[in-house]
Amino acid sequence: MLEEFVSLGKWWLPNKPEVVVPGKLSFSPESGATLELIGSFYSSHLKEIGQVKISSIEGESNLTSGVRLDFIKPEEIIILGLLDNNEKITLYRCSGQVKSFEFTKLTASLSFNVRYVFRKIHFEYEQDIKFKSISVQYSHLEKWVGKSGMQFSVEENEIWMSYQPPSSIHLAKLGSLDLYITFSPVCVYPFYPDAYNASIEQKTYLTIQNPCNKPIDDCVNLLIKFSDLLSFAMTKATSVIKVTGKADVIHEKPVQQANGDFTLEKEARETQVIIIFGLWNPTKSSEINLSPDKMLFLFSDVVSDVENNLGSFFEAWINKREEYEPVFDLLMATMYSSSLYLGYKFLNIIQALEAYHTSKYEGSYQDKKIYKKGLYKKFIEVLNDFPSESDNQENGISDEFRNALKGKLKNQTSFTLETRLKEILNKVSSLLPNEPDFIGNEKDRELFSRRASETRNALTHHNKEKRQQAARGGELFQLFHTLTVILQICLLRELNLPDESIKILVERNRAYQKEWRPSSN
Repeated sequence: MLEEFVSLGKWWLPNKPEVVVPGKLSFSPESGATLELIGSFYSSHLKEIGQVKISSIEGESNLTSGVRLDFIKPEEIIILGLLDNNEKITLYRCSGQVKSFEFTKLTASLSFNVRYVFRKIHFEYEQDIKFKSISVQYSHLEKWVGKSGMQFSVEENEIWMSYQPPSSIHLAKLGSLDLYITFSPVCVYPFYPDAYNASIEQKTYLTIQNPCNKPIDDCVNLLIKFSDLLSFAMTKATSVIKVTGKADVIHEKPVQQANGDFTLEKEARETQVIIIFGLWNPTKSSEINLSPDKMLFLFSDVVSDVENNLGSFFEAWINKREEYEPVFDLLMATMYSSSLYLGYKFLNIIQALEAYHTSKYEGSYQDKKIYKKGLYKKFIEVLNDFPSESDNQENGISDEFRNALKGKLKNQTSFTLETRLKEILNKVSSLLPNEPDFIGNEKDRELFSRRASETRNALTHHNKEKRQQAARGGELFQLFHTLTVILQICLLRELNLPDESIKILVERNRAYQKEWRPSSN
């Protein structure tokens, strides 16, 4: 993942280069970048926020007016810096506040939260922040793509290696942004003649070509969505390891004219910039030993020599992510929070399935208009005629309870969770693993739906008696795991993957070996 760091340097505003302030820049992937200044860019740290009336000791007749003050909260588009190692830094979109203030000296120290850090470059103006392309390295991306340009041969005591980078693969054109899978030239470490060992590495990237200079936010939003897709494909959270951008920077160089005089001419030079920003992704997934056989699907499953479907697959992911936002949010929260308690993981996934069914099928036992004119009307008549607590202290009900019942009974046509699970299972049963123990027959599917529903209700409503009967330990894990497989199948269908392909992926993935089994087995 993006590496944490703390660096000391000196900082200034582009329009006030003469005011240079020492400070510390720190970054973590979870919280982003923070600049802590030892001092301030500003001559004043207080601002007027209104008027106040001040009374004297003598009373109301001697009121005077005063000014109400508060600390400034500066917003700076760009802050420039130079680290102690002379590395140029641009901080982009900075929100500040007064961190400490000495009233006797009227001096302050400021702290800024920073949206983007650009390393190895100074952008003086916001309009100069234009990236021709942005390349992203994700954890395990090379295993998921599965393409290498390396070839080895062994002849007696000689080992030969040749390398030709694989050709870039065009994925999709989203608006004016073009997405590619690209490959780096091979890296050899160390690269000196007397080395006794060497490491050879090919790196794989998602590269976003940006010929129309779309804002950096558009590119970052896209790379985050692709990160989510990779996590879904790998069944483990992937993380952003490194982000680099290519920008044209204007340089001035002296050019001798025919008369011998020198003039300064401007030229654009392509410069590589390291881009850093905070992500809600605390999982250090690069440290997880993740092999392709444990992934839900691979690059090769959606891309063939005949047709490249990953682009349309990714576009479908973006659209469905928006259409079923609560479903995807619950799934992603479960995947990215690896340390989440099993009970919370189970609740997230079963709630995601409930939200999916509600959004896709709605699901009700009776039309709401018919219900309101029929059964609900009878319920209301009974409630209205039922004695009140003041008239019948033994059997009567309070007005608050009467109104609460009316509210609860008003929306009782919607399917229960158990019914929704049974309906989902019936729709995906043909895609479940063929093993007879995976949930089992129709009766077992009903038992599964009831058991999962009862456990959700017990964990949610904290009924002591029901909680003791809820699934726990190994059975709870099996429920969670089986529900996850069912949700994956539903979403693969939404992403327009053919049923025959989904069936192959599910059968191939051995991760479902700890699925739920009826207790009778």
